[in-house]
Amino acid sequence: MDDFEAKEKRSISKIVIIMLLVLMMLMMAVTLFLIINQNQPSEAGGLSISSFFQTKSGEYTIPLEEFIINLKQEGNVRHYIRVTLALMYTDEERGPIIETNISKIRDTIISSLREKTYDDVLDNTKTEAIKNELIENINTILGEIVIKGVYITDVIVQ
Repeated sequence: MDDFEAKEKRSISKIVIIMLLVLMMLMMAVTLFLIINQNQPSEAGGLSISSFFQTKSGEYTIPLEEFIINLKQEGNVRHYIRVTLALMYTDEERGPIIETNISKIRDTIISSLREKTYDDVLDNTKTEAIKNELIENINTILGEIVIKGVYITDVIVQ
């Protein structure tokens, strides 16, 4: 009986090892595919940052790196917000404008959010107004209407 159990354990471990190897090979194939397509020009079917995040409705999004911002101080209490945003635009040709002005956009977002208080960012009814303000401020520094929407993909307020 012990010999049978040992053989069964070995066969199960072999199956697990084979499954892990297949999974690793699949991951390597997907990674290789993405690397090869990233190096090709986007007109020839390759992937660019903006086209990678295209939705079927003609919307494009560019995710921004995380922001950690001190909020406007109320009394002696300091609060901060950690937020991750994505910018939405509808004209594919505008993607490079956003990518080349990413530092200006980040600066504008930081400046806008630093003016907000703890109560402003916690109030769900004010979220849409904050998004609209960000859209307006970003389009102002870009000099044209490029950004159509701002998506909050992660937020923590303390």
